[in-house]
Amino acid sequence: MTLSPRRRFLDYVRRAPDARPVVSPFLPHADVVRATLAHVGLPVTGDLITDEVHLARALDYEPMFMTACHDLIFPWVEDPARSDADWIVMTMATPDGPWMRRVSRRLGVWGDDEGFPVKTEDDYGRLVAVADAVGEREDELRAYFRTWRERVGEDGVIVIGHPHVTWMGYQVSQRNLIFHEIDYREAFHRGMDAIYRAACFVFEIAMAEGIDFMSESCSGLEMTSPRDFDRLDLPYLKAFSAFVHARGGLFWYHNCGLTRHLIATGRFDQFSPDVVETVAPPPEGDNDLAESRRALDPGICSKGNLSLLLMRDGTPDQVAQATRAMVAAVQGYAHIHSTADAVLTGTPPENFIAFLRTARNVSAL
Repeated sequence: MTLSPRRRFLDYVRRAPDARPVVSPFLPHADVVRATLAHVGLPVTGDLITDEVHLARALDYEPMFMTACHDLIFPWVEDPARSDADWIVMTMATPDGPWMRRVSRRLGVWGDDEGFPVKTEDDYGRLVAVADAVGEREDELRAYFRTWRERVGEDGVIVIGHPHVTWMGYQVSQRNLIFHEIDYREAFHRGMDAIYRAACFVFEIAMAEGIDFMSESCSGLEMTSPRDFDRLDLPYLKAFSAFVHARGGLFWYHNCGLTRHLIATGRFDQFSPDVVETVAPPPEGDNDLAESRRALDPGICSKGNLSLLLMRDGTPDQVAQATRAMVAAVQGYAHIHSTADAVLTGTPPENFIAFLRTARNVSAL
């Protein structure tokens, strides 16, 4: 019997007997998919899901797709009447009336602090009110996830996006998070609790509508400390994992930063994720894959960890060599062969194909 890509992926994570190793890059950037389809002589439809499904069939890998999450909890909508050549003005309904934010067209949301709406202690009241009102949009959320499942079908797995509880759902600029936690501690923690509650509501709907993995992400040691990981991140990771597992679901954890020490000290084991990605190597992270894989609980399926910069800037031979080393480093462990995060825009098709074919051929030996 021929198994679907979705079934192969899930069987591998669940340790089904004789499950084939999974090769699964993350491809959110349409240009990589389009260029690779053209390289292998396949038509481009312009629909990212359809195009990647066709590419995965041609190159024999198991695709994964990611939905929204934090932006479902905080549904900002652009207001064209208030926007201009310099600023995108967005609004969101709250019990106290519309909330407004401005994002610089030139700098983008990450270019400065202006585009992040939570700036004062009082703003946390609005954040909590919006998060607590997510239940009013249940029908909208169900339709959203149902459409995703219908579009992907059995041709790949779907991972829900990260709610980013300790990043305040991207409503606070990352460089201000630590100051808010110090200066507005009570309000900050109320905000995290509200996002956690909202995310659990969204997770339950997503699982009911056939989304395969619930997920969360947080900072590596480039942005936090072991103490703050234990104090802020770990309690929510444990709670999310327990919530998902109690409902028969699978929990996916993403951290593409400096995670070597967190893995070596058993912190990831404490919240029992089903999948941990990306075990990033230098320069993106600081992991030696063989060392970190040995340190992880054997029951956890790891995912990663080919360097994104090597994939984009190296040669096909260099990519193939690094891929062979990746496969060798995880011999005897459950590991999804992938990259150290989303494949970068501008990655040459030749390099992407070298990764896929090497990972498939070597892992099958």
